[in-house]
Amino acid sequence: MTVIGITHNEDQLSRFYEPEDLERLRAHAEIRILGHPEAPGFYDQLADVTVLTGSWGMVELNETLLRAAPNLQAVCYAAGSVKYFVTDASYARGVHITTAMHANAIPVAEVTLALIILTNKRWFASQDEIRQGGMAVHQQLKETGSRGNYGATIGLIGFGAIGREVVARLQSLHLRVIVADPFASAESVAQAGAELVSMEDLARQSDVVSLHAPNIPETQHMINADFLGLMKDQSTFINTARGALVDEDALVAELETGRIFAMLDVTFPEPPEDGHPFYRLPNCWLTPHRAGSSGDEIRRMGHYAIEECLRYVRGEPFRYPVTQDMLATMA
Repeated sequence: MTVIGITHNEDQLSRFYEPEDLERLRAHAEIRILGHPEAPGFYDQLADVTVLTGSWGMVELNETLLRAAPNLQAVCYAAGSVKYFVTDASYARGVHITTAMHANAIPVAEVTLALIILTNKRWFASQDEIRQGGMAVHQQLKETGSRGNYGATIGLIGFGAIGREVVARLQSLHLRVIVADPFASAESVAQAGAELVSMEDLARQSDVVSLHAPNIPETQHMINADFLGLMKDQSTFINTARGALVDEDALVAELETGRIFAMLDVTFPEPPEDGHPFYRLPNCWLTPHRAGSSGDEIRRMGHYAIEECLRYVRGEPFRYPVTQDMLATMA
């Protein structure tokens, strides 16, 4: 029988996996709870393990691990980025890697959709102004209204797992959706219901710009002074990707003009240091890296990982493999 090792302690399982999913897996394979990779005896349990699964804190697939697990065939990861644990040696050995990043993409896309809708209604700005100005401001805001969402242009930077989920959710609204991504084809973007444009055109045309690119050397500071200067007056920049993709000094300078708004779920460093302008600027809203999977959403990633384990047991191809060539353009 296939032996599947879980790289968590027993008392952590319910955080990452639904009991029903674990029972489905037990019907087809032996499940071995390996405990934390740094615990004594962890490597002694690996000799007959063929599949590893686990979430944050996955053991590195280094030479020590590979020697201890000579039968290891696959790692079905119950979270997003695999870069911190995969190695050249693991790929050379032919170990298959899968990711649950598509599960993590769902809550990020849901948050992005909510922020897009609310920022076009000037929701958070109105709340802040009413809190400070009271009844008089309340009436004034009611009369002036907001841009609204009908006919708005939404620009998405990145057409990966998250970007595609956002495009899909925006289809139910009467919006124009444009996408900038050097690795996407115009045909694939059009099939999803959006239009492929350049970064410059996206900046000029969008009422909301939402960033969904991976954090790789080529994308760092891709949101710079030139891009921000092209954005429309009263438009909003949303970042649920990574702070390193943004020249934050340039963003602060643009925000200080009062010309645009920003909603930042991520920064670099994270959180910003005490006294950073992001905390005081009235047109900037910070959240603590909240968009990704949290609470019960984490078990969705576990569900995806167990589905991949079951595909392995049944001899079926994986749904979400990560090849070594894919790593260069992934978060």
